[in-house]
Amino acid sequence: MGEERHVLYLAGSQAERLRSAPFAVLPVGSVEYHGPGAPFGTDTTLAAGLADRLAFERDCLVFPPVVYSFVPRLTTAHGPGVSVAPRVFLDYVTEVVGGILGLGVTRLLVLNGHSENQYALRLAAESVTAERPEASVLVCNWWRLAPGGLFSENDGHGHGGPLEISTTAALDARGVDLGQPAASDIPYEAPWWRAAAQVVGRGQAPVGFAGYHGRVSELDLEKGERLVAGVTAELSRLVDDWLARAASEGRQG
Repeated sequence: MGEERHVLYLAGSQAERLRSAPFAVLPVGSVEYHGPGAPFGTDTTLAAGLADRLAFERDCLVFPPVVYSFVPRLTTAHGPGVSVAPRVFLDYVTEVVGGILGLGVTRLLVLNGHSENQYALRLAAESVTAERPEASVLVCNWWRLAPGGLFSENDGHGHGGPLEISTTAALDARGVDLGQPAASDIPYEAPWWRAAAQVVGRGQAPVGFAGYHGRVSELDLEKGERLVAGVTAELSRLVDDWLARAASEGRQG
């Protein structure tokens, strides 16, 4: 790959790379239950693994992932997870994003693997860039870039569903059981109002939810590899557009 891509292995003599790399990536995940056939680190594996794949396609720096975040009662009621209080997580991730930009990075992709993170990440980005007008932070939920048509139900979406776990297996198969029986399937419920509203508390869980849902009997490594390739291609295209827009706005300013 040429120049070092991972900040953990960047030598002190290479510190200029923090300012010269076109952009940096911060993966953000969780430690959360995803069902009996999936690892607790699913979200972190996805965010960090896709960041690594992107680094093969575009010149960038990859920061170590933020592993611990807020985990909702929705999943902890069915399996263990490590949860950080929302206010603490918001303060923490704001400091991390600000700290990275303070190194001289002016373009930061925050690659998210955990649904509950997206709200805090947007707020953190807004807070930090308000103080740093020269900076641009792109917050991306990886699953929004996943190609469709590979699975029979709702394109495989669902917490711990075949889309998420097949992609995880393609990045790192440790903890993934690809042999889930059809009896483990929990039909994915997507009410008509899902795109417009959310229930928090009683009535929040999808029908039949057991800490995961979806047709997990459809877990498929080959499809997972196709998903990784598709998401990586879309991430590359997204980054190219983002950098061009940020540069254009900078010239206009």
